[in-house]
Amino acid sequence: MQHHHPTFRFVATLLAFLAVAGCAFVSVDVASLMQVPELQERVLHRGTRDKLLVVEILGPISTTSLRSGLMPRQGTLERLDAVLTKADRDKNIQGLILKIDSPGGGYAASDLAYRRIQEYKAGHHTPVVACITGQGTSGAYLVALSADTIVALPSAVVGNVGVILPSISLEGLLDKLGIANQSIKSGTLKDAGNPLRDMNAADRQVLEDIVMEFSRTFLDLVALTRNVSAEELAVIADGRVMSASTAKGLHLIDETGYYETALKAATKLGRLEDPTVIVYRRRGENQGGFYSWP
Repeated sequence: MQHHHPTFRFVATLLAFLAVAGCAFVSVDVASLMQVPELQERVLHRGTRDKLLVVEILGPISTTSLRSGLMPRQGTLERLDAVLTKADRDKNIQGLILKIDSPGGGYAASDLAYRRIQEYKAGHHTPVVACITGQGTSGAYLVALSADTIVALPSAVVGNVGVILPSISLEGLLDKLGIANQSIKSGTLKDAGNPLRDMNAADRQVLEDIVMEFSRTFLDLVALTRNVSAEELAVIADGRVMSASTAKGLHLIDETGYYETALKAATKLGRLEDPTVIVYRRRGENQGGFYSWP
């Protein structure tokens, strides 16, 4: 007699049961689950045919984003490009309101977001008004500089103009643990900023030069786009975060106010009358009002 392993008998019994009882199998298209849903227009205010589009710059600014499991995600620049590409096809859009609530992010990503908005503005000859609702600091403020007018809520924080390159040294800790750094490098400065060893003078000079070059470019943009004096720019250059009222005094923003203030400014700049206000959101994202996040 042939003897079968208990696992074999269990599987055979299960298959026989399913064959007799009948079983409905659910087919799931995994590929479709991993696709980013299309943007859909949602109306925040119904007015005339002329439209103002709310463009959202929210959270840390990045060019792209890694997937989290099966859930698709997009970086700031990816979403911004998708929003403005969709806006390209709607001839009724007569202006943008940038809703900004971000601590900033990568210098390159912030610069690219600024330039993408500038490209849209130049190509469509439409006004852009920024409305800082929470944070508009560092790279997020750089993005706000693409606007013709900047409004910030009285409770918002603004500024932090400049660039930072975080760096730590674990050399002392490794010594205590008896761990040696055995990095092999092709040149003396190849591992500048390596956290496995203390930074020397040459390392620091190279990295400081990069940070200060980017910072000067940022400050030059502030000077070019904002009506700031040399004295005001000197205060701004220390990288401080400030309240909206202080930022207005230093001409980093034009007005303190709310969504209605930004809407009024965009309506006036676009010479519009009661425009329809829209935002692009994806299926499954929060519907909410102006202040809601997707």
